[in-house]
Amino acid sequence: MSSWYRLATRFAASAAAAAMAAACTSTPPASPELMARCTQLYMLWVRYEPILTIIHTGDKARSELALDDCQRGRYEAGLQELEKLLRRGRIPIPPVAAK
Repeated sequence: MSSWYRLATRFAASAAAAAMAAACTSTPPASPELMARCTQLYMLWVRYEPILTIIHTGDKARSELALDDCQRGRYEAGLQELEKLLRRGRIPIPPVAAK
């Protein structure tokens, strides 16, 4: 299985999960910019996540919970956790896009 195929399927699954979660909430996210930043960091983590089945660190669950925090409007907590995961994996965090 190619890495591009794996990345595409993960992106599709993440997008579907985000769409379903957004449909379940009664109010839309308060900040599209912050939600876009959460999604950007989450997809960056997914892209570089090592697929280890023997050793489970819980990082996958942490990343999904951080994205869920963002979807529920708790952007600060979600962004902090995603940035912490990226730093732990030594993945460079992209700068925030200027308006």
